[in-house]
Amino acid sequence: MNRRHLLLVGLLVLAASYLVAGGAIDPTSEPAEPETLDRDRLVQPAENGSYVWPYTSRDRSTDEQTLALNLIIHGDDERVQRTLVAQDELEWEELDPDEEDEPEVYDDAEDSIQWDDAHGSTRYTYADTGPHGGEGVWVDESYQLHAGDYLGSRHHIRAYTTEYDDWTAIQVHQEHFDFFRLRHTVTDIQDSQNTLEAEYLDEPFVEEVRREYHGTHGGWNDGWLSVIELAIVGPLAIGGVLGALGLVGRDTAKGIVRGTRRLLRWVRLNVRGFVLVGALAGIVVGVRSAGLAVEAAVPWITPQAFVVVLYPILAVGLPTTVIVLTQSLERAGRLLRLQRVVSWLGRPLEPQSAFAFTVVGLGLGFVLDFVSVGVTTLPLEVLLHRVGLLVTLGLLAAGTARNDTEGVALFVVGLLGWVVGLAMPLLGYL
Repeated sequence: MNRRHLLLVGLLVLAASYLVAGGAIDPTSEPAEPETLDRDRLVQPAENGSYVWPYTSRDRSTDEQTLALNLIIHGDDERVQRTLVAQDELEWEELDPDEEDEPEVYDDAEDSIQWDDAHGSTRYTYADTGPHGGEGVWVDESYQLHAGDYLGSRHHIRAYTTEYDDWTAIQVHQEHFDFFRLRHTVTDIQDSQNTLEAEYLDEPFVEEVRREYHGTHGGWNDGWLSVIELAIVGPLAIGGVLGALGLVGRDTAKGIVRGTRRLLRWVRLNVRGFVLVGALAGIVVGVRSAGLAVEAAVPWITPQAFVVVLYPILAVGLPTTVIVLTQSLERAGRLLRLQRVVSWLGRPLEPQSAFAFTVVGLGLGFVLDFVSVGVTTLPLEVLLHRVGLLVTLGLLAAGTARNDTEGVALFVVGLLGWVVGLAMPLLGYL
Protein backbone atom coordinates (compact mmCIF):
# COMPACT_ATOMS: atom_id res chain seq x y z
CA MET A 1 0.00 0.00 0.00
CA ASN A 2 1.56 3.33 -1.05
CA ARG A 3 1.48 6.48 1.03
CA ARG A 4 -1.47 8.10 -0.74
CA HIS A 5 -3.56 4.96 -0.31
CA LEU A 6 -2.60 4.92 3.38
CA LEU A 7 -3.80 8.50 3.78
CA LEU A 8 -7.06 7.83 1.91
CA VAL A 9 -7.87 4.68 3.88
CA GLY A 10 -6.99 6.41 7.14
CA LEU A 11 -9.28 9.35 6.35
CA LEU A 12 -12.18 7.07 5.42
CA VAL A 13 -11.84 4.93 8.56
CA LEU A 14 -11.43 8.01 10.73
CA ALA A 15 -14.48 9.77 9.28
CA ALA A 16 -16.69 6.68 9.45
CA SER A 17 -15.66 5.86 13.01
CA TYR A 18 -16.33 9.34 14.35
CA LEU A 19 -19.61 9.78 12.46
CA VAL A 20 -21.08 6.51 13.73
CA ALA A 21 -19.66 6.90 17.23
CA GLY A 22 -21.00 10.44 17.51
CA GLY A 23 -24.45 9.51 16.31
CA ALA A 24 -24.38 11.52 13.06
CA ILE A 25 -24.84 8.21 11.28
CA ASP A 26 -26.89 5.61 13.12
CA PRO A 27 -27.09 2.27 11.27
CA THR A 28 -29.58 0.95 13.85
CA SER A 29 -31.85 3.99 14.02
CA GLU A 30 -35.54 3.38 14.53
CA PRO A 31 -38.59 5.64 14.20
CA ALA A 32 -39.22 7.86 17.20
CA GLU A 33 -41.62 6.40 19.73
CA PRO A 34 -44.70 8.27 20.95
CA GLU A 35 -44.55 10.09 24.26
CA THR A 36 -47.57 8.37 25.80
CA LEU A 37 -47.28 4.73 26.80
CA ASP A 38 -50.02 2.13 26.61
CA ARG A 39 -50.26 -0.41 29.40
CA ASP A 40 -49.47 -3.28 27.06
CA ARG A 41 -45.93 -1.84 26.91
CA LEU A 42 -45.64 -1.66 30.68
CA VAL A 43 -44.96 -4.19 33.42
CA GLN A 44 -47.14 -4.61 36.52
CA PRO A 45 -44.85 -5.81 39.33
CA ALA A 46 -47.72 -6.50 41.78
CA GLU A 47 -51.33 -7.42 41.19
CA ASN A 48 -53.69 -4.41 41.29
CA GLY A 49 -50.66 -2.15 41.60
CA SER A 50 -48.98 0.46 39.44
CA TYR A 51 -47.44 -0.24 36.07
CA VAL A 52 -43.85 0.63 35.15
CA TRP A 53 -42.05 1.01 31.83
CA PRO A 54 -39.28 -1.63 31.91
CA TYR A 55 -36.59 0.77 30.66
CA THR A 56 -34.81 3.95 31.64
CA SER A 57 -34.42 7.10 29.58
CA ARG A 58 -32.12 10.12 29.45
CA ASP A 59 -35.16 12.38 29.30
CA ARG A 60 -38.89 12.21 29.98
CA SER A 61 -39.37 10.55 26.64
CA THR A 62 -39.10 7.07 25.18
CA ASP A 63 -36.99 8.53 22.38
CA GLU A 64 -34.06 8.67 24.81
CA GLN A 65 -34.36 5.02 25.97
CA THR A 66 -31.18 3.62 27.49
CA LEU A 67 -30.98 0.48 29.66
CA ALA A 68 -33.64 -2.00 30.76
CA LEU A 69 -34.84 -2.40 34.32
CA ASN A 70 -33.62 -5.83 35.32
CA LEU A 71 -34.66 -6.42 38.93
CA ILE A 72 -37.75 -5.89 41.12
CA ILE A 73 -37.62 -6.15 44.92
CA HIS A 74 -40.95 -6.46 46.73
CA GLY A 75 -41.04 -4.88 50.18
CA ASP A 76 -41.23 -1.57 51.97
CA ASP A 77 -39.05 1.02 50.22
CA GLU A 78 -36.91 1.71 53.27
CA ARG A 79 -36.44 -2.00 53.96
CA VAL A 80 -35.37 -2.63 50.40
CA GLN A 81 -32.74 0.09 50.61
CA ARG A 82 -31.52 -1.27 53.95
CA THR A 83 -31.08 -4.76 52.47
CA LEU A 84 -28.70 -3.19 49.96
CA VAL A 85 -26.67 -0.79 52.07
CA ALA A 86 -26.88 -2.07 55.65
CA GLN A 87 -26.77 -5.87 55.58
CA ASP A 88 -23.46 -5.91 57.44
CA GLU A 89 -24.95 -3.73 60.18
CA LEU A 90 -28.24 -5.58 60.63
CA GLU A 91 -29.56 -8.62 62.39
CA TRP A 92 -32.84 -10.06 61.23
CA GLU A 93 -35.46 -12.03 63.09
CA GLU A 94 -38.45 -13.76 61.56
CA LEU A 95 -41.77 -12.45 62.82
CA ASP A 96 -44.06 -15.41 63.36
CA PRO A 97 -47.09 -14.55 65.54
CA ASP A 98 -47.69 -18.25 66.26
CA GLU A 99 -44.15 -18.83 67.54
CA GLU A 100 -43.82 -18.75 71.34
CA ASP A 101 -40.14 -19.57 71.57
CA GLU A 102 -37.25 -17.11 71.44
CA PRO A 103 -36.94 -15.78 67.87
CA GLU A 104 -33.98 -16.98 65.85
CA VAL A 105 -31.51 -14.23 65.08
CA TYR A 106 -29.52 -14.14 61.84
CA ASP A 107 -26.35 -12.29 61.06
CA ASP A 108 -25.15 -13.31 57.62
CA ALA A 109 -23.72 -10.51 55.55
CA GLU A 110 -19.99 -10.96 55.81
CA ASP A 111 -19.47 -11.66 52.12
CA SER A 112 -22.08 -9.27 50.76
CA ILE A 113 -21.17 -6.51 48.33
CA GLN A 114 -20.60 -3.16 50.02
CA TRP A 115 -22.88 -0.65 48.32
CA ASP A 116 -22.22 3.06 48.80
CA ASP A 117 -24.13 6.16 47.76
CA ALA A 118 -23.44 7.18 44.19
CA HIS A 119 -24.01 10.22 42.03
CA GLY A 120 -24.58 9.95 38.31
CA SER A 121 -26.60 11.29 35.43
CA THR A 122 -30.35 11.34 36.01
CA ARG A 123 -32.32 8.61 34.25
CA TYR A 124 -36.12 8.47 34.12
CA THR A 125 -38.71 5.77 33.84
CA TYR A 126 -42.47 5.90 33.31
CA ALA A 127 -44.97 4.80 35.97
CA ASP A 128 -48.72 4.44 35.47
CA THR A 129 -50.31 4.80 38.92
CA GLY A 130 -53.87 4.58 37.55
CA PRO A 131 -54.84 1.51 39.67
CA HIS A 132 -54.28 3.72 42.75
CA GLY A 133 -56.21 6.66 41.32
CA GLY A 134 -53.10 8.40 40.02
CA GLU A 135 -51.84 8.99 36.50
CA GLY A 136 -48.94 8.25 34.24
CA VAL A 137 -45.81 10.17 35.26
CA TRP A 138 -42.11 10.20 34.47
CA VAL A 139 -40.06 9.63 37.63
CA ASP A 140 -36.33 9.83 38.28
CA GLU A 141 -34.39 7.49 40.51
CA SER A 142 -35.09 7.53 44.24
CA TYR A 143 -31.43 6.83 44.94
CA GLN A 144 -28.25 5.56 43.34
CA LEU A 145 -25.70 3.11 44.74
CA HIS A 146 -22.39 1.75 43.51
CA ALA A 147 -19.84 -0.90 44.41
CA GLY A 148 -16.32 -0.51 43.09
CA ASP A 149 -14.05 2.38 42.14
CA TYR A 150 -15.31 5.55 40.51
CA LEU A 151 -12.19 5.80 38.33
CA GLY A 152 -12.08 2.06 37.72
CA SER A 153 -14.85 -0.48 37.22
CA ARG A 154 -18.00 -0.65 39.29
CA HIS A 155 -21.56 -1.96 39.58
CA HIS A 156 -24.05 0.92 39.49
CA ILE A 157 -27.64 0.82 40.76
CA ARG A 158 -30.51 3.19 40.01
CA ALA A 159 -33.60 2.48 42.12
CA TYR A 160 -37.13 3.65 41.28
CA THR A 161 -40.11 3.71 43.63
CA THR A 162 -43.67 5.11 43.71
CA GLU A 163 -45.55 6.49 46.69
CA TYR A 164 -48.33 3.92 46.26
CA ASP A 165 -46.48 0.60 45.91
CA ASP A 166 -44.28 -1.62 48.06
CA TRP A 167 -41.78 -2.52 45.39
CA THR A 168 -38.54 -1.05 44.08
CA ALA A 169 -37.62 -1.28 40.40
CA ILE A 170 -33.86 -1.49 39.89
CA GLN A 171 -31.57 -0.94 36.96
CA VAL A 172 -28.13 -2.34 37.75
CA HIS A 173 -25.23 -2.43 35.31
CA GLN A 174 -21.46 -2.72 35.04
CA GLU A 175 -19.53 0.34 33.92
CA HIS A 176 -16.03 1.77 33.88
CA PHE A 177 -14.68 5.29 33.83
CA ASP A 178 -13.49 6.15 30.35
CA PHE A 179 -10.75 8.79 30.43
CA PHE A 180 -11.26 9.43 26.72
CA ARG A 181 -14.95 10.27 27.26
CA LEU A 182 -14.62 11.76 30.76
CA ARG A 183 -17.62 9.73 31.86
CA HIS A 184 -18.63 6.18 32.62
CA THR A 185 -19.24 3.67 29.85
CA VAL A 186 -21.71 0.82 30.40
CA THR A 187 -20.37 -2.57 29.34
CA ASP A 188 -22.85 -5.09 30.75
CA ILE A 189 -26.11 -5.50 32.66
CA GLN A 190 -26.52 -9.29 32.73
CA ASP A 191 -23.57 -10.05 35.03
CA SER A 192 -24.57 -7.21 37.34
CA GLN A 193 -28.11 -8.55 37.46
CA ASN A 194 -26.82 -12.01 38.33
CA THR A 195 -24.47 -10.59 40.94
CA LEU A 196 -27.16 -8.57 42.69
CA GLU A 197 -29.66 -11.42 42.47
CA ALA A 198 -27.13 -13.77 44.08
CA GLU A 199 -26.88 -11.39 47.05
CA TYR A 200 -30.44 -12.36 48.02
CA LEU A 201 -30.19 -16.12 47.56
CA ASP A 202 -30.54 -18.13 50.78
CA GLU A 203 -30.85 -15.01 52.93
CA PRO A 204 -33.14 -15.30 56.00
CA PHE A 205 -34.98 -12.09 55.13
CA VAL A 206 -35.85 -13.27 51.59
CA GLU A 207 -38.94 -15.34 50.91
CA GLU A 208 -38.38 -16.04 47.22
CA VAL A 209 -36.02 -15.28 44.34
CA ARG A 210 -37.32 -16.00 40.84
CA ARG A 211 -37.14 -14.91 37.21
CA GLU A 212 -40.09 -13.57 35.21
CA TYR A 213 -40.13 -13.26 31.44
CA HIS A 214 -41.54 -9.97 30.14
CA GLY A 215 -39.94 -9.84 26.70
CA THR A 216 -37.90 -6.71 27.43
CA HIS A 217 -35.23 -7.40 24.82
CA GLY A 218 -34.22 -3.76 24.36
CA GLY A 219 -31.76 -1.93 26.56
CA TRP A 220 -29.24 -4.81 26.68
CA ASN A 221 -31.70 -7.14 28.40
CA ASP A 222 -32.51 -10.76 27.50
CA GLY A 223 -36.21 -10.45 28.29
CA TRP A 224 -36.02 -11.74 31.89
CA LEU A 225 -36.58 -9.78 35.07
CA SER A 226 -35.24 -10.90 38.45
CA VAL A 227 -37.90 -10.73 41.17
CA ILE A 228 -37.12 -10.81 44.89
CA GLU A 229 -39.80 -11.16 47.57
CA LEU A 230 -38.68 -10.00 50.99
CA ALA A 231 -39.97 -12.09 53.89
CA ILE A 232 -42.04 -10.61 56.70
CA VAL A 233 -39.15 -9.72 58.95
CA GLY A 234 -38.20 -7.01 61.40
CA PRO A 235 -34.76 -5.42 61.26
CA LEU A 236 -32.90 -4.95 64.51
CA ALA A 237 -30.35 -2.21 63.88
CA ILE A 238 -26.87 -3.07 65.20
CA GLY A 239 -24.30 -1.45 64.60
CA GLY A 240 11.61 -25.30 26.10
CA VAL A 241 10.64 -23.35 22.80
CA LEU A 242 11.91 -25.85 20.35
CA GLY A 243 12.52 -28.96 22.41
CA ALA A 244 15.52 -31.02 21.12
CA LEU A 245 17.24 -29.72 17.98
CA GLY A 246 17.91 -33.28 16.97
CA LEU A 247 14.21 -33.69 16.24
CA VAL A 248 14.43 -31.34 13.26
CA GLY A 249 16.50 -31.64 10.11
CA ARG A 250 19.60 -29.60 9.28
CA ASP A 251 17.81 -27.51 6.63
CA THR A 252 15.04 -26.71 9.05
CA ALA A 253 17.55 -25.71 11.70
CA LYS A 254 19.36 -23.43 9.22
CA GLY A 255 16.06 -21.84 8.24
CA ILE A 256 15.26 -21.17 11.88
CA VAL A 257 18.67 -19.59 12.39
CA ARG A 258 18.28 -17.35 9.33
CA GLY A 259 14.80 -16.33 10.40
CA THR A 260 16.02 -15.55 13.90
CA ARG A 261 18.83 -13.37 12.54
CA ARG A 262 16.40 -11.44 10.35
CA LEU A 263 14.06 -10.97 13.27
CA LEU A 264 16.85 -9.70 15.52
CA ARG A 265 18.04 -7.33 12.79
CA TRP A 266 14.50 -5.99 12.32
CA VAL A 267 14.12 -5.52 16.07
CA ARG A 268 17.45 -3.65 16.22
CA LEU A 269 16.37 -1.33 13.40
CA ASN A 270 13.03 -0.62 15.08
CA VAL A 271 14.04 -0.08 18.68
CA ARG A 272 12.21 3.24 18.64
CA GLY A 273 9.05 1.46 17.61
CA PHE A 274 9.13 -0.90 20.58
CA VAL A 275 9.88 2.00 22.91
CA LEU A 276 6.92 3.84 21.35
CA VAL A 277 4.62 0.87 21.95
CA GLY A 278 5.69 0.63 25.58
CA ALA A 279 5.43 4.38 26.15
CA LEU A 280 1.91 4.71 24.71
CA ALA A 281 0.59 1.65 26.52
CA GLY A 282 2.32 2.79 29.71
CA ILE A 283 0.70 6.22 29.62
CA VAL A 284 -2.82 4.80 29.23
CA VAL A 285 -2.36 2.15 31.94
CA GLY A 286 -0.42 4.54 34.15
CA VAL A 287 -3.21 7.12 34.17
CA ARG A 288 -5.72 4.46 35.21
CA SER A 289 -3.40 3.11 37.92
CA ALA A 290 -2.68 6.60 39.23
CA GLY A 291 -6.39 7.39 39.35
CA LEU A 292 -7.19 4.28 41.35
CA ALA A 293 -4.23 4.86 43.68
CA VAL A 294 -5.08 8.45 44.57
CA GLU A 295 -8.78 7.64 44.89
CA ALA A 296 -7.93 4.98 47.48
CA ALA A 297 -5.31 7.12 49.24
CA VAL A 298 -7.43 10.26 49.67
CA PRO A 299 -11.08 9.13 49.65
CA TRP A 300 -12.29 12.43 51.13
CA ILE A 301 -11.48 14.25 47.88
CA THR A 302 -13.95 13.87 45.02
CA PRO A 303 -12.52 11.71 42.20
CA GLN A 304 -13.45 14.36 39.63
CA ALA A 305 -10.64 16.50 41.02
CA PHE A 306 -8.10 13.86 40.03
CA VAL A 307 -9.54 13.67 36.51
CA VAL A 308 -8.65 17.35 35.98
CA VAL A 309 -4.99 16.45 36.56
CA LEU A 310 -4.88 13.06 34.84
CA TYR A 311 -6.85 13.79 31.67
CA PRO A 312 -4.27 16.22 30.18
CA ILE A 313 -1.66 13.49 30.48
CA LEU A 314 -3.68 11.47 27.97
CA ALA A 315 -4.85 14.35 25.80
CA VAL A 316 -1.42 15.99 25.44
CA GLY A 317 0.99 13.30 26.58
CA LEU A 318 0.06 10.69 23.96
CA PRO A 319 0.53 12.86 20.83
CA THR A 320 3.63 14.49 22.34
CA THR A 321 5.17 11.07 22.93
CA VAL A 322 4.41 10.10 19.34
CA ILE A 323 6.01 13.28 17.99
CA VAL A 324 9.17 12.90 20.08
CA LEU A 325 9.72 9.23 19.20
CA THR A 326 8.90 9.44 15.48
CA GLN A 327 10.43 12.78 14.56
CA SER A 328 13.82 12.85 12.87
CA LEU A 329 16.72 14.89 14.24
CA GLU A 330 16.54 17.26 11.25
CA ARG A 331 12.97 18.31 12.14
CA ALA A 332 13.44 18.45 15.91
CA GLY A 333 13.24 22.24 16.23
CA ARG A 334 12.44 23.20 19.83
CA LEU A 335 12.73 19.56 20.85
CA LEU A 336 16.33 19.34 19.58
CA ARG A 337 17.91 18.44 22.92
CA LEU A 338 15.31 15.82 23.68
CA GLN A 339 15.56 14.46 20.15
CA ARG A 340 19.33 14.01 20.51
CA VAL A 341 18.65 11.74 23.48
CA VAL A 342 16.03 9.84 21.51
CA SER A 343 18.52 9.40 18.65
CA TRP A 344 20.46 7.02 20.90
CA LEU A 345 17.64 4.54 20.31
CA GLY A 346 18.71 4.20 16.69
CA ARG A 347 17.51 5.31 13.30
CA PRO A 348 14.13 7.06 12.94
CA LEU A 349 11.09 5.01 11.98
CA GLU A 350 9.73 4.81 8.46
CA PRO A 351 6.22 6.36 8.08
CA GLN A 352 4.49 2.97 7.68
CA SER A 353 6.35 1.59 10.69
CA ALA A 354 5.55 4.69 12.74
CA PHE A 355 1.86 4.25 11.91
CA ALA A 356 1.90 0.55 12.78
CA PHE A 357 3.82 0.88 16.06
CA THR A 358 1.59 3.76 17.18
CA VAL A 359 -1.60 1.82 16.48
CA VAL A 360 -0.22 -1.25 18.27
CA GLY A 361 0.97 0.75 21.27
CA LEU A 362 -2.22 2.73 21.79
CA GLY A 363 -4.35 -0.33 21.03
CA LEU A 364 -2.38 -2.36 23.58
CA GLY A 365 -2.95 0.42 26.10
CA PHE A 366 -6.70 0.33 25.46
CA VAL A 367 -6.82 -3.45 25.87
CA LEU A 368 -4.75 -3.47 29.07
CA ASP A 369 -6.85 -0.62 30.45
CA PHE A 370 -10.10 -2.47 29.81
CA VAL A 371 -8.70 -5.70 31.24
CA SER A 372 -7.50 -3.91 34.38
CA VAL A 373 -11.06 -2.82 35.20
CA GLY A 374 -12.70 -6.07 34.14
CA VAL A 375 -14.29 -4.86 30.89
CA THR A 376 -14.94 -7.64 28.36
CA THR A 377 -17.49 -6.03 26.04
CA LEU A 378 -17.87 -2.52 24.64
CA PRO A 379 -20.75 -0.63 23.02
CA LEU A 380 -20.32 -0.28 19.25
CA GLU A 381 -20.04 3.50 19.35
CA VAL A 382 -17.26 3.34 21.97
CA LEU A 383 -15.38 0.71 19.95
CA LEU A 384 -15.60 2.84 16.81
CA HIS A 385 -14.45 5.89 18.72
CA ARG A 386 -11.39 3.99 19.88
CA VAL A 387 -10.66 2.88 16.31
CA GLY A 388 -10.85 6.51 15.24
CA LEU A 389 -8.35 7.53 17.92
CA LEU A 390 -6.00 4.73 16.85
CA VAL A 391 -6.10 5.79 13.21
CA THR A 392 -5.75 9.51 13.86
CA LEU A 393 -2.75 9.09 16.18
CA GLY A 394 -1.24 6.70 13.63
CA LEU A 395 -1.63 9.30 10.89
CA LEU A 396 0.01 11.88 13.15
CA ALA A 397 2.94 9.50 13.66
CA ALA A 398 3.27 8.78 9.94
CA GLY A 399 3.22 12.50 9.18
CA THR A 400 5.86 13.27 11.82
CA ALA A 401 8.14 10.58 10.40
CA ARG A 402 8.13 12.23 6.95
CA ASN A 403 10.08 15.32 5.85
CA ASP A 404 7.92 16.52 2.94
CA THR A 405 4.62 18.26 2.24
CA GLU A 406 2.70 14.97 2.32
CA GLY A 407 4.07 14.46 5.80
CA VAL A 408 2.74 17.85 6.83
CA ALA A 409 -0.70 16.91 5.44
CA LEU A 410 -0.70 13.64 7.35
CA PHE A 411 0.37 15.41 10.53
CA VAL A 412 -2.34 18.08 10.25
CA VAL A 413 -5.05 15.51 9.53
CA GLY A 414 -3.90 13.37 12.44
CA LEU A 415 -3.72 16.29 14.86
CA LEU A 416 -7.14 17.62 13.86
CA GLY A 417 -8.60 14.12 14.10
CA TRP A 418 -7.15 13.71 17.60
CA VAL A 419 -8.64 17.02 18.74
CA VAL A 420 -12.03 16.18 17.22
CA GLY A 421 -11.98 12.71 18.76
CA LEU A 422 -11.35 14.13 22.23
CA ALA A 423 -13.86 16.94 21.77
CA MET A 424 -16.75 14.70 20.70
CA PRO A 425 -17.52 13.31 24.19
CA LEU A 426 -17.09 16.75 25.76
CA LEU A 427 -19.68 18.18 23.36
CA GLY A 428 -22.14 15.33 23.97
CA TYR A 429 -21.68 13.46 20.68
CA LEU A 430 -20.69 10.16 22.33
